[in-house]
Amino acid sequence: MAEFLLQLRDVSFIRESRHLIQDVTWDIRAGENWILFGRNGAGKTMLLELITGYLQSSGGRIRRFGKGYADGSSIRDLRRRIGYVSTPLASMIPENEPLIDVIIGGVDASAGLWRRPLAAEVERAIGLLGEVGMADRSRDPFRILSDGERQKILMLRAMISDPDILILDEPSRGLDLTSREELLAAMQALFEKKQGVSIIYVTHHTDEIISLFTKIMILSDGRVFFCGGIEEGLKGRVLSEVFTRDIEVVRMDGRYYTVVKNDRPKLLS
Repeated sequence: MAEFLLQLRDVSFIRESRHLIQDVTWDIRAGENWILFGRNGAGKTMLLELITGYLQSSGGRIRRFGKGYADGSSIRDLRRRIGYVSTPLASMIPENEPLIDVIIGGVDASAGLWRRPLAAEVERAIGLLGEVGMADRSRDPFRILSDGERQKILMLRAMISDPDILILDEPSRGLDLTSREELLAAMQALFEKKQGVSIIYVTHHTDEIISLFTKIMILSDGRVFFCGGIEEGLKGRVLSEVFTRDIEVVRMDGRYYTVVKNDRPKLLS
């Protein structure tokens, strides 16, 4: 059986006497690709910050790659094995930074490259650009990219260090339909060929869930509402409770689409 990359046991986070994350238990094994799903404000991004060690949990236990704080492990060392892509990161990249330097900056987890890159790093970055059809644009400045292209570059930046886990926090936020589909297609093509990385993809839109993903964790008000297989988690009855609307889920061409049957709030017993 594949090794555990992440093990969360009864993890909680309290801020100003409010339980923002409560009793979350979650296991992620090597080779698994997960959707982290939930409404706005459900606690998705906060849970990611607990996983990556940018927040300290108020209770429970988190083990990353079989290690915890009690083992004397450095969170910085463990964090190097996790690639993290979030929309705010784009605003931290220098606008005139060449794309190849943006990607190589991921080796040092820096917003910009402040040293001479190694030949192997340049070769690796150009190879990654080629995998998303952008090999001829390595010297383009970051500022001229569309939002969708920026997300691709940030994804490659996270990949250059060959992380064990790649976290994509709502990467399609703000993208138009065409840009979103291009990003999802690039992800599918890139990660179908890579067996050594597990992905956590954060969204609240079912139609972003591509066949790359087989498992889903649904958060609701900071608690685990569902944790398991995609098909079972994306049932209409499950999403109707999460969104308090009468929802039907339609599967078409391997994707999941939601239909709200009416505008009246669903009354939960």
